[in-house]
Amino acid sequence: MKTLEKLLNYLKEIEEKSYIVNLMHWEMDTVAPKKSFDYLIEVKNKIEMEAFKMSTSSELKDLLKSVIDSEDFKDLTIEEQRYINDLMEDLEREARVPEEFMQEYLTLSDKSNNAWAEAKEKNDYEIFKPYLEEMVEKTKMYYGYMYPEALNLYDTMLDTYEKGMTSKEIDSLFEELKKHVIPLVKNLKVKELKKFNNNYNDSELLDIARYLLNYIGFDNNRGALGIYPHGYTNKINNDDVRITFSQNKSIFDHVCTVIHEGGHGIFEQSVGDNLTKYATYDVGKYALHESQSRFFENILGRNKNFWIPIYDEIKDLLKVDLSLDEFMEYLNDAKPSYKRTEADELTYCLHIIMRYEIERDLFNGKIEASDLADVWNQKTKEYLGIEVNSDNDGILQDVHWSQGSFGYFPSYLLGSILDGMLLDTVNEKLDDVDTLLKEGRIKEITSFLQNHIHKFGGAYNIEEVAQRVCGKELSIEPLVRYFESKYKN
Repeated sequence: MKTLEKLLNYLKEIEEKSYIVNLMHWEMDTVAPKKSFDYLIEVKNKIEMEAFKMSTSSELKDLLKSVIDSEDFKDLTIEEQRYINDLMEDLEREARVPEEFMQEYLTLSDKSNNAWAEAKEKNDYEIFKPYLEEMVEKTKMYYGYMYPEALNLYDTMLDTYEKGMTSKEIDSLFEELKKHVIPLVKNLKVKELKKFNNNYNDSELLDIARYLLNYIGFDNNRGALGIYPHGYTNKINNDDVRITFSQNKSIFDHVCTVIHEGGHGIFEQSVGDNLTKYATYDVGKYALHESQSRFFENILGRNKNFWIPIYDEIKDLLKVDLSLDEFMEYLNDAKPSYKRTEADELTYCLHIIMRYEIERDLFNGKIEASDLADVWNQKTKEYLGIEVNSDNDGILQDVHWSQGSFGYFPSYLLGSILDGMLLDTVNEKLDDVDTLLKEGRIKEITSFLQNHIHKFGGAYNIEEVAQRVCGKELSIEPLVRYFESKYKN
């Protein structure tokens, strides 16, 4: 048997275990009774540890090395070669983590995640606080094992989500962006819009989601939907992509969340079969993923022309008695607000910059875990000009830290920066975006993204995609131009 075939068979065994783990994670988030959580975590983590042992074994390392050194390797596509090299790098890094610690860390992550969900439900940070503080300390240890010689601990976390990106580079981009965004936010003319109190049952929310997902190009036959306090996309495998959303959003936030997660889902469904067989989940390329979800949500979904072909049909599903122009006022209601996931596209930038600065300072020793809620509230006042009056409007609103996902937040804004460049590129290489949307040709845009970005999965990071697709280095200029054309008075 060829070495490459042996490698693929070995990876398939890991993938089968990961498939079970992902299903159990979905069950715990969506339908499993709370009384089952302890046992579910125990079983899930047992299988997860089996996958971890296989993915860090000397047997896999030997197989990867044999493939990389073989003649077969030269015949693979550049993208496949990158995937295999990434697998080797991941293995060498993860193999430094002691199994006993990894088991402890996975269990803590699940318990922390469940404590966050309970705290959010009860609007009580004290329930979650001890878990968060322990997650911070254990995450420091986790990355310390993986990067024993690292000079900057937080940069190692950034590298997990966006390979090669450092806090110095992000500081430069974000500081420049703040110079443009903060004045725009301060000068916004806030319009008081009538509040909608429409109630939607789960079935109605699902119908809206399926309609919009189908319209933008997500294959509902290869996906499933569920209810969870935080919207997210979970790839079970290439033909099983799960999307969640909250019951507690306004209908306008709901459609934005659906379109956002649909962008993630389309990306996952479109990765080439030649890459998915390596069963690696694109570690180090998260900003690229966020660029796709935010491009669909903001650049396309907040454009009036997106809705023109479908509004007469979908407004019945939405149960809104509004003209399209009135509906767009709600979708583009830009003003400082508490919650990142409900923020408009402009103030969203400041939500991310704030979280990034908190993470960076936390892991660089400038603030302590016990100070997180206070620092959060101070930053909210400084950047958005509003006082936080409840835990749910403050430190409890995001799920990321409960799972140890420190270093993820910058990916959202890096993705938005690329989106400005992608808008210019689609206008130049395909057709005017407004025309494409107005004529109901959105799937031509989807197809362009699939062919130029999605099919390559995580083979290229966001800086490389900027060069490959847009022909330029990553730059805030197109995004700033987009914001100023839309929000400058």
